[in-house]
Amino acid sequence: MASSSSSNSANYDMPWVEKYRPNKVVDIVGNEDAVSRLQVTARDGNMPNLILSGPPGTGKTTSILAHAHELLGPNYRKAVLELNASDDRGIDVVRNQIKMFAQKKVTLPPGRHKVVILDEADSTTSGAQQALRRTMEIYSNSTRFALACNT
Repeated sequence: MASSSSSNSANYDMPWVEKYRPNKVVDIVGNEDAVSRLQVTARDGNMPNLILSGPPGTGKTTSILAHAHELLGPNYRKAVLELNASDDRGIDVVRNQIKMFAQKKVTLPPGRHKVVILDEADSTTSGAQQALRRTMEIYSNSTRFALACNT
């Protein structure tokens, strides 16, 4: 009985924005043009590198997460690296975390790629942006990058 009450308390601790966040692109409301493009790439599996920009709270990160969930299915946890660039915005993060993740071998279905999600990417330092550019060029065959930014 104690285990069920602990799982219920875990549900109570989860913020509603996380609990009810869409896990599929089709469940995203608004910006029909962007949603339809994401649906096509999720269906075909050929995800390009993405930059989504707009004001805070408009669903950029949610759209990217739902897209990655749809693309990768059960492989989501091992094939997605999510970083908030406002917290982790230096060149060391690019060299250590992002590059190491891009080098990591993950078995995925044909045509699928690992995904690096950089939230608030507009706050990365210029040195980190240059290092990220080079990392994107080198690992473009195995890793896709999705950047969400306000400006």
